[in-house]
Amino acid sequence: MSDSARTHYFVERPEVPSEPRIIQAEVRGHRLSFVTDRGVFSYGKVDAGSRLLAEQMELDDARSILDWGCAWGLIGVVAARTWPELHVVMVDINERACQLARQNLRRNRVEAEVIAGSATEVLGDRSFDAVVCNPPISAGRAAVIALFEQAAEILNPGGSFWMVAATKKGAKTLQRELEARFAQVEQVAVRGGFRVYRAADPIIREDDGA
Repeated sequence: MSDSARTHYFVERPEVPSEPRIIQAEVRGHRLSFVTDRGVFSYGKVDAGSRLLAEQMELDDARSILDWGCAWGLIGVVAARTWPELHVVMVDINERACQLARQNLRRNRVEAEVIAGSATEVLGDRSFDAVVCNPPISAGRAAVIALFEQAAEILNPGGSFWMVAATKKGAKTLQRELEARFAQVEQVAVRGGFRVYRAADPIIREDDGA
C-alpha cells in the first residue's frame, strides 16, 4: 500500500515517521532537485497531474501567484524559476510539507514565501493574479468546491485560477462546478488521465435578501 493510501497528507502534523527521499525532475526545461517525505503528497515521485499543471500554467501577465496546497513545492519552484519577477506565495496546512517546500526553494536557488496553515485563515485580505492548485480530491467534493469559491474571492481583477484533476476522479464534474462559479472556463490540456483547467472572471452572486 502506498504511503498516501495509509495516511492523509492534508493534516497539520503527519503521524507517520519522517523518511526523506530526494528526487530529480526536469520541468519546463529546468533541471530540479526536491526533497520529499512520508506524510506529504507525492512522496518519492513527481505526481503526473502536478507535472502537467506545472507545464501548462501560463503566468506571463501575473505579478503574484498563490500555490494553494503546495506540498513539497513543485508548482511554486517551477513558477519561481520560469518567471523570476513573480511574487510566489506557497501555502499548505501540512507543516512537514511547508518545511520541505522551504528546503526545495533553497535547493533550487529560488525565492518564495511559504506559509503553514489553512489558506482561508492565514492569508487575511491578500489577493493574487493567479491561484494554482492540484485540489485534494480525497478530502471530498464539498472541500474542493469550497476551494473553488475561496479562490474566486482572492483573485485580482483579470486573474486566473489554474487547476488539474484526474479524469477518472471526476474532472468533468469539477469542470461543471467551475463553470457555475467562473464566467470563463477553458480546458487547457488533457494527458495521461489528467485535465488542466483555467478559470477566470468569477461570477458574483448577491446574498439572499440583499
